Amino acid sequence: MTITLTLAELGIILLGLAFLFLLIYLILLIKNIIPSVKKVYSILEDVERITSVASDSTESLQSAVGDISKSITILTNSIKGNQNVVSALTSLINAITSLRNLIRRDHSEK
Repeated sequence: MTITLTLAELGIILLGLAFLFLLIYLILLIKNIIPSVKKVYSILEDVERITSVASDSTESLQSAVGDISKSITILTNSIKGNQNVVSALTSLINAITSLRNLIRRDHSEK
């Protein structure tokens, strides 16, 4: 029994074997990539959570700084005689309360 192969048939067989090895390699590659993709996804979720916390803290801090700035402006105007002392002290107390609430909230989150 003899088997006769032409060069074209031999080339097709070699291409088929190469395709089979490539397919096996791709399957193994995808199998190894899936855990990495899951890990990256969990890292991105953590980054999103941390970013939202930082954003909330920044907004609270910005509000507190605005209140303090407003209070200082009112207090300096009061000292100059442009406004009454009661208004300045009320504004200052509101700013201090805002800052205290911000600090308490930061400590309670930790």
